[in-house]
Amino acid sequence: MREPAVMLAHSIRGWAQELHFFLMDHGGAIVRGYVMSPEDATGENYDVLLVDDVTSFLSTRLVNNLQRSGIRVIGVYDAADPVGTGKQRLLDLGVDEAMADTTPPSEFVDAIARVAGPMMIDDPELRGLLDAVIADPNVPGTVDADSGSRRRRRGYVIAVAAATGGAGATEVAIQLAAVLRLRGRATVLVDADEQAPSVAQRLGLALHPNIRTAVDTVHHGTGALTRTLRPMPAAGISVLSGLPNPRDWFELRSGEVAEVLAELTSSHPYVVANVGPRLEDLPETGGPARFSVTRATLSLADVVVLVGTTTPIGVTRIVDWLADGRSLVAAKPLHIVLNQHPRGSFAVSEVEVELRRSVTPQSITVAPFDKRVPRASWEGRLVPRGPFVKAVTKLAGLVPAFGEVTE
Repeated sequence: MREPAVMLAHSIRGWAQELHFFLMDHGGAIVRGYVMSPEDATGENYDVLLVDDVTSFLSTRLVNNLQRSGIRVIGVYDAADPVGTGKQRLLDLGVDEAMADTTPPSEFVDAIARVAGPMMIDDPELRGLLDAVIADPNVPGTVDADSGSRRRRRGYVIAVAAATGGAGATEVAIQLAAVLRLRGRATVLVDADEQAPSVAQRLGLALHPNIRTAVDTVHHGTGALTRTLRPMPAAGISVLSGLPNPRDWFELRSGEVAEVLAELTSSHPYVVANVGPRLEDLPETGGPARFSVTRATLSLADVVVLVGTTTPIGVTRIVDWLADGRSLVAAKPLHIVLNQHPRGSFAVSEVEVELRRSVTPQSITVAPFDKRVPRASWEGRLVPRGPFVKAVTKLAGLVPAFGEVTE
């Protein structure tokens, strides 16, 4: 059995953010993202939608089409409403369950598991039978009339993580964003590394505005999110700088960062998010939510790129990282990049065999050591064409084109 995948409708009430934080810290469901329109709700692959009774686009038609496509709906009403009109509206709309906004997160998790029920079956044949119900093709954004397959209406979040510090994930993220931009689609590079943010420093960009500014913009409505981005003309991409000081990690909440990423996908077909290597769930042992932003970004991501090295320790770190992050990257396209590989040192095929023995990535890309990379880093510019750029370009070719059928 797998954990249910949920989408949360944007809410002015506190339950949504509280639930997201709880799921990041304790599990029970995987948050795929935030819903801001009917197209978001019908254009994604998930199990349960949680939505307020006052959400503007909530309708009987939307609820019916979600349920017909196998997605359950939990409605949330204001517990302080003395008349109970919100709860009654949800029941009239036909939601699977109606819950008060004061419900504890643990009870929300129980409800999610209850309504998702058989959708959590991993057996492909049984799941195929459950997925056989096709949504109404006349509803825009729900399915493709010819193939019956759902199409994307928001951008892709591509999380680039390092299995260990110094593996070169930041360089891969920068170059990947630049290559994806060549497809003619708006691309933004986000520094979501809460441990060692370095994208702005690497590219010679200002540290302000940054991800904290973006959180304030989205969460408190203090301005336009686009004003928190910095252009990088040489690559044609926009950049959202990371924390100016990594010691301020506690000022970032995972749910708020997830909201920023979700908002960016509404205007950028490709959102490349560079995250840190650590992802332990410390709250389970009584510790702080130290790596919750990394966990949230990986949970929200559509594609995960893991960067490691071809040394014995590097391979071990890749396997260990995947063991720790199994629940976060399950059922997502996973691409492994073996970076900084010294030419002729040994057959990289041996490393690939060892990795495939332990994990099942969609691809393994080898990026040879390229002296152009450290030189470009010192100069604050993109890496010129060479072995490294060629390898990342190959990797970019494996990322689905925006708008193509995804299921």
